[in-house]
Amino acid sequence: MQFEVVIGLEIHVQLLTASKMFCACPVTFGAPPNTLICPVCLGLPGSLPVLNRKVVDLGLRTAAALGCTVHPTSQFHRKNYYYPDLPKNYQITQYRYKV
Repeated sequence: MQFEVVIGLEIHVQLLTASKMFCACPVTFGAPPNTLICPVCLGLPGSLPVLNRKVVDLGLRTAAALGCTVHPTSQFHRKNYYYPDLPKNYQITQYRYKV
């Protein structure tokens, strides 16, 4: 039996943007707790995220600098988890089409 080794990397970065990735809330360092939030941040029913264009641009620039191949389609999915350190009980991920 022949096996092929496939290794995937999950990379987390903190981007220097004025707002969060899926809403227009600012990302001001040192702000009082629970002040830079909105219904999207809280995961309230009916709230719809809007993708931050600057985040996409920075991601594409990084991919180009690293010589990566970027998938032509990008979708975000909501994976539900029930962990004590995840108060919204979900995580936004790219399950189907990875970058």
